[in-house]
Amino acid sequence: MDSQTSKAQLRSRIRAARADRSLIEATPGTTAAAGTVAAAAWDLIRETPVRSLLAYAALPGEPDLDPALDQFLASGGTVYLPVVTKVGEPLMFGQVTGSMASLRPQGRWGIREPARDGELLTAAQLLSPTIGLDLVFVPALGFGTDGARLGNGGGFYDRTFGPHGAEPLGSATSGSGPRIVGVCFADELNLKGLAAEDWDLRIPEAVTDDGTHIFTA
Repeated sequence: MDSQTSKAQLRSRIRAARADRSLIEATPGTTAAAGTVAAAAWDLIRETPVRSLLAYAALPGEPDLDPALDQFLASGGTVYLPVVTKVGEPLMFGQVTGSMASLRPQGRWGIREPARDGELLTAAQLLSPTIGLDLVFVPALGFGTDGARLGNGGGFYDRTFGPHGAEPLGSATSGSGPRIVGVCFADELNLKGLAAEDWDLRIPEAVTDDGTHIFTA
């Protein structure tokens, strides 16, 4: 089986599992587990000196970081979110100026984004000393044992931050840039058969509902 077929099957399986999880959490009397991902993310933010970070606005079924991001914003922190400007192009980035709940879905995928009437930043600008980004949360459908990331298939993060992307984050994994942390559910770690391609963004650690997990190289 080729790697693309394997990734497509993994995506299908994980999306189905996330849909089931969402249904269970929406059932009256059921305690939601997704919030514990936000709690773990907030613990990570507090233990690391963070002034500004890059995160994401969760789609239905994704680990929801909104509670942690709202706490960070309320404490005076600065949050940036990705903005999809064009399919096939690197991501741009905008600053959150209100709460996460104030954001509205945009574009073909209905992703919540900062208002585009504000200044959008390129990846190079976002990672510049002027911004001083301390932490990057990268969403994923899951990770392999070595930190290989399974994305949604659009290639936006690889095109932006991968080894051959607009602004590679490789140096960050060696300690010379922002802390890079993937986000998924605990049962989406250590996916069998998932390995990073040359152009794929590899993640050194991930935060889940079970806390922080460090990947082995």
